[in-house]
Amino acid sequence: MSDASTSSEPDAPRPDTSSFEQEQHEPLWQRLLYMAGFWFLGNIAFSLSILLGAIQLIVVFLSGGKNEELLSFSRRLIAYVFECLSFITFDRDDKPFPFGPFPEARDLDDD
Repeated sequence: MSDASTSSEPDAPRPDTSSFEQEQHEPLWQRLLYMAGFWFLGNIAFSLSILLGAIQLIVVFLSGGKNEELLSFSRRLIAYVFECLSFITFDRDDKPFPFGPFPEARDLDDD
């Protein structure tokens, strides 16, 4: 006794969800390599941001005012570190610079 509603036809194609997921996302091992690379680049950008903060302190001490070009570049570096961390923590799938554009400076004036 066979119930036609519960039997599966062997000739009917089944949707392959694993190939669909692979088309949408890169392999996990490949993402791990990108994550390691962006961790390295993010650390360099973070260290450079700290150095630029020290340079900005010297500029403010000597001239009494901020160097706007240095401030703008520092903001871009901060945005880049944020993009690297967002990629590493799976918050975003878009790869940061050098695979995408370098981020623009964000306006954070507290005036």
